[in-house]
Amino acid sequence: MAVVVLGTITVTFILSHLVPSNPAILFAGTQSTPQEVAVWTQRLGLDKPLYLQFVIYIENIFTGNFGLSYSYSYAPILPLIEQSLPNSFTLAAIATALAALIGIPLGVEAAKRGGKRVDSILRIFSVSFVAIPQFWLAQLLQLAFNVYLHVLPLSSYGGALLYTQLHPIKTVTGSILVDALLTGNFGGFSAVAWSMVLPVTALALYPIGVVIRQTRSSMLGVLSQDYIRTARAYGVSEGEINYRYALKNAIPPVITILALIFAGSIIGVVFIEEIFSLYPGIGPLIAQSTGTGITSSAIGAVDYPLVLALTIFVAIIYTISNFVADMLHIYFDRRLIR
Repeated sequence: MAVVVLGTITVTFILSHLVPSNPAILFAGTQSTPQEVAVWTQRLGLDKPLYLQFVIYIENIFTGNFGLSYSYSYAPILPLIEQSLPNSFTLAAIATALAALIGIPLGVEAAKRGGKRVDSILRIFSVSFVAIPQFWLAQLLQLAFNVYLHVLPLSSYGGALLYTQLHPIKTVTGSILVDALLTGNFGGFSAVAWSMVLPVTALALYPIGVVIRQTRSSMLGVLSQDYIRTARAYGVSEGEINYRYALKNAIPPVITILALIFAGSIIGVVFIEEIFSLYPGIGPLIAQSTGTGITSSAIGAVDYPLVLALTIFVAIIYTISNFVADMLHIYFDRRLIR
């Protein structure tokens, strides 16, 4: 984990210095004088040797100093990410949980009925879920369930743009949904949860399709083994065979996929949070950092410090997710610790 994170930090540092752009000019402004650029060059440490810049870069990261974001009026970057992560984590966690709760049983059913009509239908659905772009699906869901059927909110937490301002929810974890539940604000929890139905659906369908396919593939390999046939010969019920014996040995690859799904969903929320206007979140933060957003201080400018910080955080999330998957592998397969 440490090697991967350090490698990511090194690569991002190198790439940031290969980009043909001067951060000092971006901080000083496009209409700045050479003297102002020189001041910012010295303030950012860009006048120092490259190896010394790298040492300072590492020290700043490990002390939580990711610099200032010039697309957010020179606000410190770490508080911006801390404010945005909880809501994005909630969306990613719910989507991953749905992928496991729906995808695994359907994958088992598809494997049980391999080659039959149910298997064919589930394979068609799983491939369809994987093939549909999330940003397109999100807009179709808005069109169908809000514009035409008028049954679900169009966007924003709580279903109205200023809902959280008009109905404040006490901050505990930073996640609006979780905080409403923890503080006993069940009215706010209901409104926020109802407004998250469409975003979560748009985010979860792709993972569900992936988990169905992976579970089916793993189960087919296990169900063909001798000990499964022996269990059937002894009269063990199909339910016990499938879920107690076969699934336990087929689950490790699925756990790996779920870990990657969770980490990937942190990036997938970029489209979902932007389309459904879910603020604060990592999605709007990435949009601003890459120059696709508009702020009072920068229009279409790439916020390099924020991009680098987000890249490092995503790398950390990926490594932690894979570490958790490895630990779960050991739980399901004790042979790994020998």
